[in-house]
Amino acid sequence: MAEGRGLLSPGFLAINLQFALVTAIAALFFAFSGYLQGLGLDPATIGFILSADALAALIVQPLIAPILHAGTARHWLVGGCLLLSLSLVLLAGVETAPLLVAVRLVQGAGFICVLSALIAVLVDFIPPAMSGRAFGWVSLVRLIPYAVVPLLFDLLALTPASFPRLLHIAAGLALAPILILLVPVNRRVQQDRPAAPPGLAGMVASLRTPAVLLLLLSALLFFCGYAAVFFFLKQFGQAQGLAGAGLFFTTATLMMIAVRLLGSWLFDRCNKMLLCAAGLLLVALSYLLLPLCASDPVLVLLAGAAGLGWGVAMPLQAAAMFDISPPAERAMNQNLLVVMMQGGFFLGPFLGGIVLARNGFSLLFIVLAGLTLAAAAIPFILRNTPSWQEPSGLS
Repeated sequence: MAEGRGLLSPGFLAINLQFALVTAIAALFFAFSGYLQGLGLDPATIGFILSADALAALIVQPLIAPILHAGTARHWLVGGCLLLSLSLVLLAGVETAPLLVAVRLVQGAGFICVLSALIAVLVDFIPPAMSGRAFGWVSLVRLIPYAVVPLLFDLLALTPASFPRLLHIAAGLALAPILILLVPVNRRVQQDRPAAPPGLAGMVASLRTPAVLLLLLSALLFFCGYAAVFFFLKQFGQAQGLAGAGLFFTTATLMMIAVRLLGSWLFDRCNKMLLCAAGLLLVALSYLLLPLCASDPVLVLLAGAAGLGWGVAMPLQAAAMFDISPPAERAMNQNLLVVMMQGGFFLGPFLGGIVLARNGFSLLFIVLAGLTLAAAAIPFILRNTPSWQEPSGLS
Protein backbone atom coordinates (compact mmCIF):
# COMPACT_ATOMS: atom_id res chain seq x y z
CA MET A 1 0.00 0.00 0.00
CA ALA A 2 0.93 3.65 -0.35
CA GLU A 3 0.67 4.51 3.33
CA GLY A 4 3.63 6.57 4.48
CA ARG A 5 4.72 7.39 0.94
CA GLY A 6 4.41 10.66 -0.93
CA LEU A 7 1.86 10.99 -3.69
CA LEU A 8 4.13 11.96 -6.60
CA SER A 9 6.25 8.80 -6.64
CA PRO A 10 7.96 7.58 -9.85
CA GLY A 11 5.36 4.85 -10.27
CA PHE A 12 2.43 7.25 -9.83
CA LEU A 13 3.93 9.63 -12.40
CA ALA A 14 4.68 6.83 -14.89
CA ILE A 15 1.11 5.52 -14.68
CA ASN A 16 -0.20 9.01 -15.30
CA LEU A 17 1.96 9.30 -18.41
CA GLN A 18 0.32 6.19 -19.77
CA PHE A 19 -3.11 7.57 -18.92
CA ALA A 20 -2.23 10.66 -20.98
CA LEU A 21 -1.23 8.57 -24.00
CA VAL A 22 -4.43 6.53 -23.95
CA THR A 23 -6.59 9.61 -23.46
CA ALA A 24 -4.95 11.33 -26.43
CA ILE A 25 -6.35 8.56 -28.60
CA ALA A 26 -9.84 8.91 -27.15
CA ALA A 27 -9.76 12.69 -27.66
CA LEU A 28 -9.33 12.26 -31.42
CA PHE A 29 -12.88 10.93 -31.54
CA PHE A 30 -14.21 14.42 -30.83
CA ALA A 31 -14.60 14.68 -34.63
CA PHE A 32 -15.79 11.11 -35.24
CA SER A 33 -19.49 11.99 -35.52
CA GLY A 34 -18.70 14.52 -38.27
CA TYR A 35 -16.68 11.88 -40.12
CA LEU A 36 -19.58 9.42 -39.90
CA GLN A 37 -21.99 12.11 -41.04
CA GLY A 38 -19.77 12.62 -44.10
CA LEU A 39 -20.23 8.92 -44.91
CA GLY A 40 -23.96 9.55 -45.26
CA LEU A 41 -25.12 7.74 -42.12
CA ASP A 42 -28.28 8.84 -40.29
CA PRO A 43 -28.15 10.21 -36.69
CA ALA A 44 -29.53 7.06 -35.02
CA THR A 45 -26.94 4.86 -36.78
CA ILE A 46 -24.19 7.32 -35.93
CA GLY A 47 -25.26 7.25 -32.29
CA PHE A 48 -24.95 3.47 -32.13
CA ILE A 49 -21.56 3.46 -33.86
CA LEU A 50 -20.30 6.11 -31.44
CA SER A 51 -21.43 4.02 -28.49
CA ALA A 52 -20.28 0.62 -29.77
CA ASP A 53 -16.83 0.79 -28.17
CA ALA A 54 -18.44 1.52 -24.82
CA LEU A 55 -20.77 -1.46 -25.33
CA ALA A 56 -17.71 -3.71 -25.70
CA ALA A 57 -16.23 -2.23 -22.55
CA LEU A 58 -19.50 -2.87 -20.73
CA ILE A 59 -19.21 -6.54 -21.61
CA VAL A 60 -15.46 -7.00 -21.08
CA GLN A 61 -14.73 -4.95 -17.98
CA PRO A 62 -17.19 -6.62 -15.56
CA LEU A 63 -15.60 -9.92 -16.56
CA ILE A 64 -12.02 -8.83 -15.95
CA ALA A 65 -12.49 -6.45 -12.98
CA PRO A 66 -12.75 -9.19 -10.31
CA ILE A 67 -9.74 -11.15 -11.66
CA LEU A 68 -7.36 -8.34 -12.61
CA HIS A 69 -4.86 -7.08 -10.05
CA ALA A 70 -1.42 -5.46 -9.96
CA GLY A 71 0.41 -8.77 -10.38
CA THR A 72 -1.21 -9.53 -13.74
CA ALA A 73 -1.72 -5.96 -14.99
CA ARG A 74 1.31 -6.04 -17.31
CA HIS A 75 -0.17 -8.85 -19.41
CA TRP A 76 -3.51 -7.06 -19.75
CA LEU A 77 -1.70 -3.83 -20.66
CA VAL A 78 0.30 -5.41 -23.49
CA GLY A 79 -2.67 -7.35 -24.88
CA GLY A 80 -4.94 -4.32 -24.69
CA CYS A 81 -2.41 -2.06 -26.47
CA LEU A 82 -2.04 -4.53 -29.34
CA LEU A 83 -5.80 -4.94 -29.71
CA LEU A 84 -6.40 -1.19 -29.58
CA SER A 85 -3.74 -0.44 -32.19
CA LEU A 86 -5.08 -3.09 -34.56
CA SER A 87 -8.62 -1.75 -34.28
CA LEU A 88 -7.54 1.81 -35.13
CA VAL A 89 -5.78 0.63 -38.29
CA LEU A 90 -8.91 -1.31 -39.31
CA LEU A 91 -11.21 1.60 -38.50
CA ALA A 92 -9.38 3.81 -41.00
CA GLY A 93 -10.31 1.43 -43.83
CA VAL A 94 -13.99 0.62 -43.27
CA GLU A 95 -17.01 2.73 -44.22
CA THR A 96 -20.14 0.56 -43.89
CA ALA A 97 -22.18 0.61 -40.68
CA PRO A 98 -21.82 -3.13 -39.81
CA LEU A 99 -18.03 -3.05 -40.19
CA LEU A 100 -17.74 0.23 -38.31
CA VAL A 101 -19.70 -1.28 -35.41
CA ALA A 102 -17.58 -4.45 -35.43
CA VAL A 103 -14.28 -2.55 -35.36
CA ARG A 104 -15.53 -0.18 -32.67
CA LEU A 105 -16.36 -3.23 -30.53
CA VAL A 106 -12.76 -4.44 -30.90
CA GLN A 107 -11.51 -0.94 -30.13
CA GLY A 108 -13.57 -0.81 -26.94
CA ALA A 109 -12.28 -4.18 -25.77
CA GLY A 110 -8.66 -3.14 -26.26
CA PHE A 111 -9.13 0.25 -24.66
CA ILE A 112 -10.78 -1.12 -21.54
CA CYS A 113 -8.07 -3.76 -21.04
CA VAL A 114 -5.45 -1.00 -21.05
CA LEU A 115 -7.45 1.28 -18.77
CA SER A 116 -8.32 -1.48 -16.29
CA ALA A 117 -4.69 -2.60 -16.05
CA LEU A 118 -3.53 0.93 -15.29
CA ILE A 119 -6.19 1.39 -12.60
CA ALA A 120 -5.31 -1.93 -10.98
CA VAL A 121 -1.75 -0.74 -10.46
CA LEU A 122 -2.62 2.87 -9.66
CA VAL A 123 -4.49 2.27 -6.39
CA ASP A 124 -1.37 0.85 -4.73
CA PHE A 125 0.35 4.23 -5.20
CA ILE A 126 -2.36 6.34 -3.54
CA PRO A 127 -1.89 7.24 0.16
CA PRO A 128 -5.31 6.86 1.87
CA ALA A 129 -5.21 10.43 3.18
CA MET A 130 -4.57 11.82 -0.32
CA SER A 131 -7.30 10.16 -2.40
CA GLY A 132 -8.86 13.48 -3.42
CA ARG A 133 -5.57 14.93 -4.61
CA ALA A 134 -4.54 11.68 -6.28
CA PHE A 135 -7.67 11.38 -8.38
CA GLY A 136 -7.52 15.11 -9.01
CA TRP A 137 -4.08 14.63 -10.58
CA VAL A 138 -5.14 11.53 -12.51
CA SER A 139 -8.18 13.26 -13.95
CA LEU A 140 -6.06 16.34 -14.71
CA VAL A 141 -3.62 14.28 -16.76
CA ARG A 142 -6.47 12.62 -18.60
CA LEU A 143 -7.99 16.02 -19.37
CA ILE A 144 -5.03 17.66 -21.08
CA PRO A 145 -5.59 15.92 -24.47
CA TYR A 146 -9.24 17.04 -24.41
CA ALA A 147 -8.04 20.63 -24.02
CA VAL A 148 -5.66 20.39 -26.95
CA VAL A 149 -7.25 18.10 -29.55
CA PRO A 150 -10.60 19.86 -30.19
CA LEU A 151 -8.82 23.20 -30.50
CA LEU A 152 -6.33 21.69 -32.97
CA PHE A 153 -9.21 20.51 -35.13
CA ASP A 154 -10.42 24.10 -35.35
CA LEU A 155 -7.02 25.76 -35.68
CA LEU A 156 -5.76 23.34 -38.33
CA ALA A 157 -9.14 23.29 -40.10
CA LEU A 158 -9.07 19.49 -40.20
CA THR A 159 -11.86 18.00 -42.31
CA PRO A 160 -13.63 14.64 -42.00
CA ALA A 161 -11.35 13.39 -44.77
CA SER A 162 -8.41 13.79 -42.39
CA PHE A 163 -9.80 11.31 -39.88
CA PRO A 164 -8.40 8.06 -41.38
CA ARG A 165 -4.90 9.57 -41.41
CA LEU A 166 -5.29 10.56 -37.76
CA LEU A 167 -6.33 7.00 -36.93
CA HIS A 168 -3.04 5.67 -38.30
CA ILE A 169 -1.17 8.10 -36.05
CA ALA A 170 -3.31 6.97 -33.12
CA ALA A 171 -2.53 3.32 -33.89
CA GLY A 172 1.16 4.02 -33.35
CA LEU A 173 0.41 5.98 -30.20
CA ALA A 174 -1.57 3.03 -28.84
CA LEU A 175 1.61 0.93 -28.81
CA ALA A 176 3.58 3.47 -26.80
CA PRO A 177 2.63 2.16 -23.33
CA ILE A 178 4.31 -1.14 -24.21
CA LEU A 179 7.59 0.76 -24.56
CA ILE A 180 7.38 2.23 -21.05
CA LEU A 181 6.42 -0.80 -19.03
CA LEU A 182 7.11 0.98 -15.79
CA VAL A 183 10.20 -0.43 -14.11
CA PRO A 184 9.19 1.27 -10.81
CA VAL A 185 5.77 -0.37 -11.01
CA ASN A 186 7.17 -3.80 -11.77
CA ARG A 187 9.61 -3.54 -8.86
CA ARG A 188 6.84 -2.35 -6.55
CA VAL A 189 4.59 -5.25 -7.57
CA GLN A 190 7.35 -7.75 -6.82
CA GLN A 191 7.98 -6.20 -3.40
CA ASP A 192 4.32 -6.01 -2.36
CA ARG A 193 3.39 -9.46 -3.74
CA PRO A 194 -0.30 -8.51 -4.24
CA ALA A 195 -2.94 -10.80 -2.83
CA ALA A 196 -5.35 -12.70 -5.03
CA PRO A 197 -8.04 -10.53 -6.62
CA PRO A 198 -11.52 -10.39 -5.03
CA GLY A 199 -13.07 -12.65 -7.67
CA LEU A 200 -16.74 -12.88 -8.56
CA ALA A 201 -17.78 -13.44 -4.94
CA GLY A 202 -15.93 -10.30 -3.90
CA MET A 203 -17.60 -8.28 -6.64
CA VAL A 204 -21.05 -9.51 -5.64
CA ALA A 205 -20.35 -8.66 -2.00
CA SER A 206 -19.16 -5.18 -2.96
CA LEU A 207 -22.26 -4.55 -5.06
CA ARG A 208 -24.40 -5.45 -2.07
CA THR A 209 -22.99 -2.42 -0.24
CA PRO A 210 -25.64 0.32 -0.74
CA ALA A 211 -23.15 3.20 -0.88
CA VAL A 212 -21.04 1.46 -3.53
CA LEU A 213 -24.09 0.61 -5.64
CA LEU A 214 -25.52 4.13 -5.42
CA LEU A 215 -22.20 5.76 -6.32
CA LEU A 216 -22.02 3.53 -9.38
CA LEU A 217 -25.53 4.62 -10.39
CA SER A 218 -24.58 8.28 -9.94
CA ALA A 219 -21.56 7.81 -12.21
CA LEU A 220 -23.69 6.12 -14.87
CA LEU A 221 -26.22 8.97 -14.93
CA PHE A 222 -23.51 11.60 -14.99
CA PHE A 223 -21.55 10.05 -17.86
CA CYS A 224 -24.70 9.56 -19.94
CA GLY A 225 -24.97 13.34 -20.04
CA TYR A 226 -21.25 14.00 -20.45
CA ALA A 227 -20.86 11.57 -23.37
CA ALA A 228 -23.90 12.90 -25.22
CA VAL A 229 -22.62 16.47 -24.91
CA PHE A 230 -19.14 15.41 -26.01
CA PHE A 231 -20.35 13.72 -29.19
CA PHE A 232 -23.21 16.02 -30.23
CA LEU A 233 -22.08 19.50 -29.21
CA LYS A 234 -20.28 20.19 -32.49
CA GLN A 235 -23.47 19.41 -34.42
CA PHE A 236 -25.43 21.63 -32.00
CA GLY A 237 -23.02 24.49 -32.65
CA GLN A 238 -23.44 24.09 -36.41
CA ALA A 239 -27.23 24.01 -36.09
CA GLN A 240 -27.17 27.19 -33.97
CA GLY A 241 -24.73 28.95 -36.28
CA LEU A 242 -22.04 29.03 -33.58
CA ALA A 243 -18.39 28.82 -34.49
CA GLY A 244 -17.03 27.96 -31.06
CA ALA A 245 -18.02 24.31 -30.57
CA GLY A 246 -14.37 23.27 -30.39
CA LEU A 247 -13.71 26.18 -28.07
CA PHE A 248 -16.47 24.91 -25.75
CA PHE A 249 -14.51 21.81 -24.80
CA THR A 250 -11.24 23.65 -24.73
CA THR A 251 -12.72 26.22 -22.33
CA ALA A 252 -14.41 23.56 -20.20
CA THR A 253 -11.25 21.49 -20.07
CA LEU A 254 -9.09 24.46 -19.15
CA MET A 255 -11.53 25.18 -16.33
CA MET A 256 -11.26 21.57 -15.17
CA ILE A 257 -7.48 21.82 -15.28
CA ALA A 258 -7.60 25.02 -13.22
CA VAL A 259 -9.86 23.35 -10.64
CA ARG A 260 -7.48 20.40 -10.26
CA LEU A 261 -4.36 22.56 -10.15
CA LEU A 262 -5.66 25.22 -7.78
CA GLY A 263 -8.34 23.46 -5.79
CA SER A 264 -7.53 19.75 -5.53
CA TRP A 265 -5.95 20.32 -2.12
CA LEU A 266 -9.49 21.10 -0.91
CA PHE A 267 -10.80 17.72 -2.06
CA ASP A 268 -9.34 15.99 1.02
CA ARG A 269 -10.43 18.74 3.43
CA CYS A 270 -14.13 18.93 2.53
CA ASN A 271 -16.98 16.44 2.56
CA LYS A 272 -16.32 14.73 -0.78
CA MET A 273 -19.93 13.65 -1.27
CA LEU A 274 -21.35 17.15 -0.71
CA LEU A 275 -18.77 18.81 -2.94
CA CYS A 276 -19.42 16.22 -5.65
CA ALA A 277 -23.17 16.88 -5.45
CA ALA A 278 -22.59 20.62 -5.81
CA GLY A 279 -20.45 20.08 -8.91
CA LEU A 280 -23.08 17.86 -10.51
CA LEU A 281 -25.80 20.41 -9.76
CA LEU A 282 -23.81 23.08 -11.62
CA VAL A 283 -23.40 20.72 -14.59
CA ALA A 284 -27.15 20.08 -14.71
CA LEU A 285 -27.83 23.81 -14.78
CA SER A 286 -25.34 24.29 -17.62
CA TYR A 287 -27.02 21.60 -19.73
CA LEU A 288 -30.43 23.14 -19.08
CA LEU A 289 -29.27 26.53 -20.37
CA LEU A 290 -27.49 25.23 -23.50
CA PRO A 291 -30.62 25.30 -25.76
CA LEU A 292 -30.94 29.03 -25.01
CA CYS A 293 -27.40 29.72 -26.21
CA ALA A 294 -27.44 32.12 -29.16
CA SER A 295 -23.88 33.47 -29.30
CA ASP A 296 -20.31 32.28 -28.93
CA PRO A 297 -19.62 34.32 -25.75
CA VAL A 298 -22.61 32.71 -24.02
CA LEU A 299 -21.44 29.29 -25.19
CA VAL A 300 -18.01 29.94 -23.69
CA LEU A 301 -19.62 31.12 -20.43
CA LEU A 302 -21.65 27.90 -20.19
CA ALA A 303 -18.50 25.94 -21.03
CA GLY A 304 -16.79 27.51 -18.03
CA ALA A 305 -19.69 26.59 -15.74
CA ALA A 306 -19.86 23.03 -17.05
CA GLY A 307 -16.08 22.70 -16.76
CA LEU A 308 -16.17 23.83 -13.15
CA GLY A 309 -18.80 21.23 -12.34
CA TRP A 310 -17.02 18.48 -14.27
CA GLY A 311 -13.71 19.43 -12.65
CA VAL A 312 -15.15 18.94 -9.18
CA ALA A 313 -17.43 15.94 -9.75
CA MET A 314 -15.24 13.57 -11.77
CA PRO A 315 -12.30 13.12 -9.37
CA LEU A 316 -14.53 13.20 -6.31
CA GLN A 317 -16.66 10.30 -7.52
CA ALA A 318 -13.49 8.22 -7.77
CA ALA A 319 -12.06 9.55 -4.50
CA ALA A 320 -15.29 8.87 -2.61
CA MET A 321 -15.37 5.31 -3.97
CA PHE A 322 -11.73 4.83 -2.92
CA ASP A 323 -12.50 6.08 0.60
CA ILE A 324 -15.47 3.78 1.27
CA SER A 325 -13.81 0.66 -0.20
CA PRO A 326 -11.61 -1.82 1.70
CA PRO A 327 -8.06 -1.98 0.26
CA ALA A 328 -8.61 -5.37 -1.35
CA GLU A 329 -11.63 -4.03 -3.27
CA ARG A 330 -10.31 -0.60 -4.29
CA ALA A 331 -8.97 -1.58 -7.70
CA MET A 332 -12.11 -3.57 -8.50
CA ASN A 333 -14.46 -0.79 -7.39
CA GLN A 334 -12.52 1.80 -9.39
CA ASN A 335 -12.84 -0.43 -12.43
CA LEU A 336 -16.56 -0.79 -11.75
CA LEU A 337 -16.75 3.01 -11.81
CA VAL A 338 -15.15 2.85 -15.24
CA VAL A 339 -17.80 0.30 -16.24
CA MET A 340 -20.37 2.96 -15.38
CA MET A 341 -18.44 5.51 -17.40
CA GLN A 342 -18.48 3.16 -20.37
CA GLY A 343 -22.16 2.54 -19.74
CA GLY A 344 -22.72 6.27 -19.97
CA PHE A 345 -20.67 6.49 -23.16
CA PHE A 346 -22.88 3.74 -24.62
CA LEU A 347 -26.29 4.91 -23.43
CA GLY A 348 -25.63 8.65 -23.77
CA PRO A 349 -24.85 8.76 -27.53
CA PHE A 350 -27.23 5.89 -28.34
CA LEU A 351 -30.28 7.37 -26.62
CA GLY A 352 -29.15 10.90 -27.44
CA GLY A 353 -29.13 10.06 -31.15
CA ILE A 354 -32.70 8.76 -30.89
CA VAL A 355 -33.91 11.86 -29.00
CA LEU A 356 -32.08 14.14 -31.41
CA ALA A 357 -33.54 12.47 -34.49
CA ARG A 358 -37.10 12.79 -33.17
CA ASN A 359 -37.18 15.94 -31.05
CA GLY A 360 -34.10 18.10 -31.63
CA PHE A 361 -31.46 19.60 -29.37
CA SER A 362 -33.75 21.38 -26.88
CA LEU A 363 -35.30 18.21 -25.51
CA LEU A 364 -31.94 16.43 -25.64
CA PHE A 365 -30.30 18.92 -23.27
CA ILE A 366 -33.33 18.97 -20.96
CA VAL A 367 -33.12 15.17 -20.65
CA LEU A 368 -29.38 15.35 -19.97
CA ALA A 369 -29.96 17.98 -17.28
CA GLY A 370 -32.52 15.72 -15.60
CA LEU A 371 -30.15 12.75 -15.59
CA THR A 372 -27.37 14.85 -14.10
CA LEU A 373 -29.68 16.26 -11.44
CA ALA A 374 -30.53 12.70 -10.40
CA ALA A 375 -26.79 11.94 -10.31
CA ALA A 376 -26.30 14.92 -7.96
CA ALA A 377 -28.99 13.70 -5.56
CA ILE A 378 -27.13 10.46 -4.83
CA PRO A 379 -23.90 11.82 -3.27
CA PHE A 380 -26.04 14.31 -1.35
CA ILE A 381 -27.93 11.36 0.16
CA LEU A 382 -24.61 9.61 0.90
CA ARG A 383 -22.97 12.70 2.46
CA ASN A 384 -22.64 11.06 5.90
CA THR A 385 -21.21 7.73 4.66
CA PRO A 386 -18.02 6.98 6.68
CA SER A 387 -14.70 6.14 5.06
CA TRP A 388 -13.35 2.60 5.39
CA GLN A 389 -11.29 2.11 8.52
CA GLU A 390 -8.69 -0.57 9.25
CA PRO A 391 -10.29 -3.03 11.70
CA SER A 392 -8.99 -2.59 15.25
CA GLY A 393 -6.12 -4.90 16.16
CA LEU A 394 -4.85 -5.06 12.57
CA SER A 395 -1.91 -3.09 11.21
